Amino acid sequence: MTGSLRNTEQETAPARRAAGVEITQPPSLVRQKLGQGAVIPMRLDPRILRRMELAVETMSGAYAKTLKTEIRAMMNAHAEWEEGDSAKIHHVYAIAHEIRGLAGTFARPMTGRVANQLCLYLEALPELTRAEEGVVRLHVDAMHAAATGAREPCTEVADATLAGLDRLVSRAIEHLPQKTALCRSVG
Repeated sequence: MTGSLRNTEQETAPARRAAGVEITQPPSLVRQKLGQGAVIPMRLDPRILRRMELAVETMSGAYAKTLKTEIRAMMNAHAEWEEGDSAKIHHVYAIAHEIRGLAGTFARPMTGRVANQLCLYLEALPELTRAEEGVVRLHVDAMHAAATGAREPCTEVADATLAGLDRLVSRAIEHLPQKTALCRSVG
């Protein structure tokens, strides 16, 4: 029996056709995490794969609580930073960095994308202390809004929110004072 792989944009799992029979593999969380084109070794027992997926699903419930706690801590650090404790922006960055790494794994992609965008903004600055309070606040508030619901906002809302934050970040970075030359020409 010779089969051919069919891969269209509308399908999330590869399908095989052989002698008029179509075998479709259901989407796999592990396959999603490995990325497009990744091949899970044939020797991986489907029961082990399912146990891995169940472990991630089980941890998801606990992560939702942890995420809310982390965002609350980020909001507190941001408030202290606004009140003049310049070291607290480092805490905001550290928490955002952790969230961006874990949120997607636990079905919080928008929260992860906002955290990623905040990290990219802060990393683009010459110093974290040069961050604009309003830019950081809007990112923190967006993460809070996305993480407090049972489910994240729909894709359209997420994309519109992220596009708005992206424009804000672009403008904030454009208006940073230019770096002074480190070396002056000898004349």
